[in-house]
Amino acid sequence: MERMIPVDKLARPEDHILLPANRTRNARSEQGLSPGNAMPYEDDFLKSRMHGICGGEFQAMEAAGRTLYDFPDAPWEFQLDMARQVWDESRHAEIYMKLLEYVGSYYGEFPEGEVLWSCTQADDPAARVAGINRGLEGLACDVFEQLIRIAQKMGDAIIERSVDYVLADEITHVRMGSQWMRKLTEGDPARYKRAQEFQDRIDELFNFGPGRKRIEDVGHIKQRVNEKEIEIDASLTIAREARLLAGFTEEEIDRLVKGFGKSSAY
Repeated sequence: MERMIPVDKLARPEDHILLPANRTRNARSEQGLSPGNAMPYEDDFLKSRMHGICGGEFQAMEAAGRTLYDFPDAPWEFQLDMARQVWDESRHAEIYMKLLEYVGSYYGEFPEGEVLWSCTQADDPAARVAGINRGLEGLACDVFEQLIRIAQKMGDAIIERSVDYVLADEITHVRMGSQWMRKLTEGDPARYKRAQEFQDRIDELFNFGPGRKRIEDVGHIKQRVNEKEIEIDASLTIAREARLLAGFTEEEIDRLVKGFGKSSAY
């Protein structure tokens, strides 16, 4: 098998569209829509958000499998954690495919981005888990917490419990990334710095707006979701408790709150 394979070699149905993130943003801008996949004030917000997450779960499953193959000399315990993650992500993909059906959508209704898979091009396992497990799966914790709050306001126990179930696994995955990034770079500060810089680039690329917010600082807007009008968060917030459980420090979380730049994901 080839190492570090490009995104266009991922196995997908013939009628499934996989686009680079910049093409998706440009297409939406040309239609007068927000550059991100969907922001809360759009009618397709819930479907599009879940579709983006489902694609992320597929690519996370593929990425963990690729990490097993790409780094055969990594510690056995590291390989065991990656194998566990493949299994976890496969269950997550199934859950979100069912949730898409539940909200009247299906996987393939929207284009799939290449966000997560692009992070598998890191040629160091420490950088790989820093970017994927700490960067993107840390972001997933924030996204899932927001979905849980939306489901609570909708009074939808199915979405709330399903997403909460997946969030518990994601916290474990982020914690694994935190532990292995530090263990693999132990005694090598230059390697640790490179891994951290890779994660920083991921955080900068997919950070929402000029800076992330605390939940108490976020404004709310009215949105009709599944025929019910509710108030939802106008921007994504930091899942501070989940990130602390996952091995982030207060200082790292504060850096995210201050923000790196303007961008969007999912």
